[in-house]
Amino acid sequence: MVSTTIPISGSGSNSGSDGIAKIEATAQVTDSAKVKPYAWIVNPWFDTLFVFGGALWLLFGFHYFVFGWNPSDMQLPWRGAYAVSTFLLIMSTFGQHLFADSHTVSTYMRIYATPESRKTFKLYAYYLPWCSLALWTLALCFREAAGMVIYIHLMWVFQHYVGQCYGIALIYCYKQNYFMSKFERETFRWWMHSLSYFVIIRILTQRDFSPYFYYGVEVPFWGLPIWLYKLGEVFLTTMCILFAACLLRKYHREKKFIPLPALAVVGTVWLIGLSTGMASAMVWVYGPPFFHGSQYLAVSLGYYIKEKGLPEGMIPKEIFVNWFKPRAIKYWAYVIMAGMFIYVFLPHFLMYFGLSFALGASTIQACINFHHFVSDAAIWRLRDPKCRDVLIA
Repeated sequence: MVSTTIPISGSGSNSGSDGIAKIEATAQVTDSAKVKPYAWIVNPWFDTLFVFGGALWLLFGFHYFVFGWNPSDMQLPWRGAYAVSTFLLIMSTFGQHLFADSHTVSTYMRIYATPESRKTFKLYAYYLPWCSLALWTLALCFREAAGMVIYIHLMWVFQHYVGQCYGIALIYCYKQNYFMSKFERETFRWWMHSLSYFVIIRILTQRDFSPYFYYGVEVPFWGLPIWLYKLGEVFLTTMCILFAACLLRKYHREKKFIPLPALAVVGTVWLIGLSTGMASAMVWVYGPPFFHGSQYLAVSLGYYIKEKGLPEGMIPKEIFVNWFKPRAIKYWAYVIMAGMFIYVFLPHFLMYFGLSFALGASTIQACINFHHFVSDAAIWRLRDPKCRDVLIA
């Protein structure tokens, strides 16, 4: 899963040392030429807000400051509360369409972009979509199947978040010349896996962390033995200690500490995973658009622009300017409109056939995302020379 595919979203694999070695060798040559890769994905302020999770935590803090953990306990006058509620509703809706829905479509912009990409990703472009379509049809026909699809999606989506953050953290490490040994990299990878396991097994073993309904659709509960959760606690604690020891050992030997952008990215996903109660509900409102979706689009749009070729004399740190050029605006138009078609128009269309909007939207999200998760693990690979050169530039 993650070493061969150091994904923007992904799960990764145990192999891939050749690709990493090439990155490190390239970095050494670059360093000798006294030319460093650009340290940011877009630029410092954009990365802080939309890649590290800054916008998520600003909205989270604002929500908590105004409403607290229980909105019914707020002390604001009604007009003030109404204005704030309207603002947060507008922001979440705006972010959903601009970042969350559209980021899924950007996967297809990568797969179907050229005849070469369609050939390279033939399995993901022509065959796997039929599996998602068949699963979606099954979910629409049988409520039990719909609940099962949604239940699996609730767990898989967090693993997808973790894999994406791991991949982006590694990009920051390479961009800032922080190279890990194979053991350090594997420790980092399994440290992130331990969080995925802990969160997923918590859903599978504890009823309090497994919803009864998801937007009106009844969700099953498998109720696995509690000792699996205890094993998850031990695994999580062990990997935390081991990863911290690796960081301290590397600092002691090389006087290098993991870049703060990488820590900020993984720190945000850890806080999302470990949050509970109202805090969890809040981060899952603002996190999909203003953390996960926005960071994915930052990378994928940057890749698209750089792959097409930057203007003569343009340097990577000025790539944000290109976001407002006709080529990038066309990209935005495609992903936003396609995202609204999939997640807004289709569920409404299904209502004409007697299906609820909630059932249509939740099953579409799950089945589309299954294909999105699998495809991302294949299309974002640092061992691929072309992908590596563009991402690390």
